[in-house]
Amino acid sequence: MENADMSLELRLAAVIHLLSSSALRGATFHKTEALRAHLRSVADSDGLNPYLKSTLQEVLGGWEAVSCHPASIPVDFHSLAEPGYQTH
Repeated sequence: MENADMSLELRLAAVIHLLSSSALRGATFHKTEALRAHLRSVADSDGLNPYLKSTLQEVLGGWEAVSCHPASIPVDFHSLAEPGYQTH
């Protein structure tokens, strides 16, 4: 549920959390919808640094193109590496 009273800082924290969760466990329908809502809200904020605003709009554009099945679920395993091992 979207809360119109959330501060910019809390929305940015939500964006970071949702991006991290999507990267680590996979995008799902509900995470993607929440991420889009927070990105739209932050990108529409007044007084935002123009470079940050442009970046948020670009990121939102990418996530607008993502299509997740409504019944999608996160994964609980790493397909390419052992737990604790990071690949870049």
